[in-house]
Amino acid sequence: MLRALTLVSLLLSFLPVQAQEGSTLTVDADTLARRLGETTWGMEELLAGKVEEMTITLRVEELDGDGNVKHTQERVDRLRVKDGQQHREILQARKDGQDATAAMRKDLEERQRKGQGRAEFNSVNLPFAASYLGQHRFSLAGRDPKDPNRLRLRFEPRADTAPSVHKGEALVDPSTGQLIRLSYSPTQLPHMADRVDVRMDFRPHPAVGQVLDTLHVDAEGGLLFYRKHLRITARYSNLVPAGASKDAASAP
Repeated sequence: MLRALTLVSLLLSFLPVQAQEGSTLTVDADTLARRLGETTWGMEELLAGKVEEMTITLRVEELDGDGNVKHTQERVDRLRVKDGQQHREILQARKDGQDATAAMRKDLEERQRKGQGRAEFNSVNLPFAASYLGQHRFSLAGRDPKDPNRLRLRFEPRADTAPSVHKGEALVDPSTGQLIRLSYSPTQLPHMADRVDVRMDFRPHPAVGQVLDTLHVDAEGGLLFYRKHLRITARYSNLVPAGASKDAASAP
């Protein structure tokens, strides 16, 4: 199950656009994308010194060919970032319902000594982040059928040149520039992966704006006679922005 985690390592000029309901939207896709990059923190921002500490609650399910859960792994990690260096600590862990804290702590400590502890969660950067904005093409896809006050913003790579370039859709509140949800598939899949579907849900944080709340990954891959189907959920909580006191800055 620990090796399975590597699949994750796998977050103004206005023009009129016709909405699904027939009304006209006055917003430009590129402008909206830039605004999202300014108002939202994804993994790139969380791990680049803007956050000193956060808690990651992880659940990994391995499914059989019928979609039934074969194995589960649950972990609660504390991640600290200082001077650009990350340090993860496993607070508790269970494997198939049994306590596995000691064994998984030992494994993580060994991987961190080898410089391998960063890979599990760092490949979920946003297409709107400054480092990736220019690599994506954006277009409006109309209003959300479930909530006409929200817009669907599509994105796709300008060229298949980097594994961090994605193709998918964002759900946005255009009045506030808040990113609500992001769904995508990487254009370049991790090694031995045949399919990776990602959904990222965001929430407001009183100290910083929109932040990544929950990451959902559904992935399949493996060798011909050794196939795996994984369902992964990671929730990010107790964020402490750099320079803020824990009491004043932490949020669920």
